[in-house]
Amino acid sequence: MILKNLQLINFKKFSYLKLEFSKGINFIIGENGSGKTTIIEAISYLSVPKSFRGVKDEFLIKFNEIGWTIKAEISNLIEHNIQITYKKNGFKVIYLDGKKLKTFLKLFETFSVLTFHANNYNLIDQSPEIKRKFFDWFFSILNYEYFISLYKYKKILIQKNKALKLKSDISIWNKQLKQYSDYIVKIRKDYIAKLNSIIIEQNEKIKIEYKNSLNNKNFDDFIEFEMKRGFSIIGPHRDNYEFYFDEKNAKLFASEGEKRKIFLNLVIAMVKLTQNIKKLKPVVVFDDPFNVLDEKNFKNFLEEIKNLNVQVIISSTSLEIKNENYNIITL
Repeated sequence: MILKNLQLINFKKFSYLKLEFSKGINFIIGENGSGKTTIIEAISYLSVPKSFRGVKDEFLIKFNEIGWTIKAEISNLIEHNIQITYKKNGFKVIYLDGKKLKTFLKLFETFSVLTFHANNYNLIDQSPEIKRKFFDWFFSILNYEYFISLYKYKKILIQKNKALKLKSDISIWNKQLKQYSDYIVKIRKDYIAKLNSIIIEQNEKIKIEYKNSLNNKNFDDFIEFEMKRGFSIIGPHRDNYEFYFDEKNAKLFASEGEKRKIFLNLVIAMVKLTQNIKKLKPVVVFDDPFNVLDEKNFKNFLEEIKNLNVQVIISSTSLEIKNENYNIITL
């Protein structure tokens, strides 16, 4: 899977920008404020059509403009064109090869981008909420049904929390939550097991453990307690992931260098799992990794990921790792 080129029209600071990418490793070099992260955001948007930073679509419009457009030419065995257009009235349209898409499904099937940024480079030390969001994003890329189930679960959860605040009966909401919860938990367990089986081949000291808050209990078992608290306290939205290094909790006992190795091993496992499930290689994108990930470990990582024959796009303020085979884009 290759991103051949990208066009931005009235997207954030760019009135118009067109970039060409090569098959291998690409560096986008520019000073802070030059728009590097905006480009990374647009590339990520081509795979999962929302900002990885949680920015609303309306705030991606260039000042004084009425909307924005992202265009791209990609290749995943055959050539495709993607266009995403958003207008101030909240109207967003996605075109694949000139045809308007009714759902995101075709986009998910056509183009996969694994985007890594400042919020997840130190994933091991992050809160359960951040780790959940990270794995939910990844599992959604792998499985569109998971993406939809998670969306519907969250909508029902909002209604349940409203009912709890009003001290209303929540059994009807618990019944609906269970329908989606069972599937979400099943996929989480399955994909974490698959990631672990890949990781152990790379480094047998590393393991990820999925912590299911329900732990074989039912939503209705917590009705009385939730009524007292006034909000939902159990379910997939309360789950956690823990990382272990040499059988010890990495957050508590691993060194900073070991935590970086855990993260980079996780990235490689994610690339391999994406290829195994979707039968296509993802594009791998890093936004300013050298602020957190040390140059030596990252250089070794690039050597490993080159063997997987995937396209890599990296933004940075300077070219930390020099290689004549890299495609350099200067802003």
